Amino acid sequence: MNAPQIPSDRAALRRVVDVCGDEAEILALSVARFVAAGYMTSDVACWNAAFDGAEQLLGAAEGCRFVACVVAIIRALRAEREDDWSFMPASCCRVTGHECALVDLINRGRRRHWTDLEEAAAEITGREAAPRLVAAVRAAVEPLDAAAARLAPAASHNGVMLH
Repeated sequence: MNAPQIPSDRAALRRVVDVCGDEAEILALSVARFVAAGYMTSDVACWNAAFDGAEQLLGAAEGCRFVACVVAIIRALRAEREDDWSFMPASCCRVTGHECALVDLINRGRRRHWTDLEEAAAEITGREAAPRLVAAVRAAVEPLDAAAARLAPAASHNGVMLH
């Protein structure tokens, strides 16, 4: 995993609110960014920030479960992908191409498009198949949907998004 690089052509990166379909996906992306930063820096504070944010929004039990599911996705991605992965800081409103692919992967799982999920997982990892990543996304579907339902009323308070 690599820290983000500024594109040489200064092309504008997409915004989180344009890539993520709901608050659960925004939270999942934020958690993934904290976890990736923790891997990159070996600083446990990054992981604590992921748990703190999710627990604040979802409660202790549901927040921990949510983070565990996102961690499983990131661990599977690290295990099955050999190439570098770029990500933005957790609070950034822009999204890298790799992050867009991750959100799309999660979205395919949430829509229960299992064949599409398997194809996207293979593509994102550069392998013929990525069974660990597929299994991690499938396991995260219910916690992501539960978080979406819980966060929906808070989705827009005077036009303010969670992220």
